[in-house]
Amino acid sequence: MAKIVVEVDDMKKFGVFFRVFLLVLVIFSILNPVYAVSIGVSPGRLNFRDVLKGGYAERAITVSTDSTTDLIAHFEKKGDIADWIRFEPYDQFFSLSLYEPYKVKVIIEPPDDAKNGSYSGNIRFVTDRFGRIIGRAGGLVKAAVQMDVNVDITGVEIFKCRAGGFVIKDTEVGYPIEFSATIINDGNVRIKPKITVDIWDQYQEKLVMSKEFQEDEVLPTVTQTITKQISSEGLPIGQYWVDVNVGECYSGDLLTFSIVEKGGIVDKGELVQISNKPWAYVGETVQINMLFQNLGVRTVTAYFKGNIRKDDKIVEVIQTEEIDVPSSESMNFFTYFTPEKPGRYIISGRVIYNKKLTYEKGSVLNVNPVPKEPRRIGLIQLLIYIIIVVTIMYLVRIIIKEKRKH
Repeated sequence: MAKIVVEVDDMKKFGVFFRVFLLVLVIFSILNPVYAVSIGVSPGRLNFRDVLKGGYAERAITVSTDSTTDLIAHFEKKGDIADWIRFEPYDQFFSLSLYEPYKVKVIIEPPDDAKNGSYSGNIRFVTDRFGRIIGRAGGLVKAAVQMDVNVDITGVEIFKCRAGGFVIKDTEVGYPIEFSATIINDGNVRIKPKITVDIWDQYQEKLVMSKEFQEDEVLPTVTQTITKQISSEGLPIGQYWVDVNVGECYSGDLLTFSIVEKGGIVDKGELVQISNKPWAYVGETVQINMLFQNLGVRTVTAYFKGNIRKDDKIVEVIQTEEIDVPSSESMNFFTYFTPEKPGRYIISGRVIYNKKLTYEKGSVLNVNPVPKEPRRIGLIQLLIYIIIVVTIMYLVRIIIKEKRKH
């Protein structure tokens, strides 16, 4: 009899152990791995002073994270001014990472019937998951950061602006003269500053041309660079002086430029690199970036033209839209590619600028098949497993009882 009791106790212990083991196994099989990340926003608070009813104000902010993997996040607006806030560019969901923080403008547009006074609200930035906007997703513990926003509404119109950064470039005979200026609107009303450009001969004795520009509108709190082209028709080769004046902003400057013979100015540009993520999956949308640098002394009109090859066969032809690239500045062309088959893809091409070509550059994209999703135990399967385990345990108990009887 003692022997039978020992066997029964052992079976009970085994049953308890087995049930605990089964429960742990089920929990681990139905859970996905999750990870924690942190995010931040700069600046941490936005204060908009002296905003006019029905007016406009904006600030640029940066949302950052410590995650080296792409994150998907979204905005949440709360408070009295939630309906006054919009974003530019507007994305219901946006992606960011340690290497690519998300930059966006926060724009305030109070209604015409807003009362004078102080208003407050906040914007929360909340992470949703790992992954790109289009692509595979992974789980994470959600993180959030809050930025407070304060707005002071006034009925007093404030006209205040600054101007500077005046630039006029040398040009060739038959080409237009390129002029640019930077306008900063420090007030709370929209402005259309009048820019006067007077061109004098080399000895500043004769006024050879005079132009006025006033069609560009600058919104409150905005810094805007205005670029204009002036016809050089009738102006011979030589040096000229330019008197620039922005009367409403109490700003002006004296500049000089030259008109040279055709071919005297050499356009020069460089395709610095083509870049993209090195690895992707079939069906994943990949962004391809082409960095171009204008090394010349005048603005050039440029676009990228190239192709994507796999096994020496062209899979897709790339041609971007034309953009103007100012002198000594860099510009990023970009396109998107969604591979349909696994393999090694070669992206290559050139930038065409003012009818000239850069050296060809290239990059590689390695595409893997989509990995199979890990098998998950459904609710019905789990119930079946539980029934089977309970049945086995019930049968074991019956067998033990039968042994005790014998």
